[in-house]
Amino acid sequence: MKTLRELYRIGHGPSSSHTMGPRKAASQFLERFDHATHFNVTLYGSLAATGKGHMTDVAILDVLGTDRTTIIWEPRQFLPFHPNGMTFKAKDKNGKVYNEWTVYSVGGGALAEEGISTNVSPDIYDMTKMSEILGWCERTGRSYWEYVQLCEDSD
Repeated sequence: MKTLRELYRIGHGPSSSHTMGPRKAASQFLERFDHATHFNVTLYGSLAATGKGHMTDVAILDVLGTDRTTIIWEPRQFLPFHPNGMTFKAKDKNGKVYNEWTVYSVGGGALAEEGISTNVSPDIYDMTKMSEILGWCERTGRSYWEYVQLCEDSD
């Protein structure tokens, strides 16, 4: 059963790209390498610069475990693809890295990998700017949620 946090995509801190994305990345990495003895997670650029205040470390450690995870902060090093880069490394019992993954938290809990195209969901809204939507609400006398309901399925 999913928690309210999972159902409604509520993050742990003030920024989805600094909590939900890293948490999702940690979960995906753990699924593939749950037998790892230790994990190193390097946070780069913006993730590292504001990560403690935004609870990025908490989001990752909640998934991977504080007892077997080391977080390395690299706030001055920006990876070329996106400012919210992170590298996960899985280590065996001898401390040898046997797999690593660099991924980027690009907002709203979404992840991206450099050089890998993501499937972009089709636009379902005719209006995409808040000013347009608010204007529609004023003109029609309807609420914002009614616009959403007109554009989306029941789910």
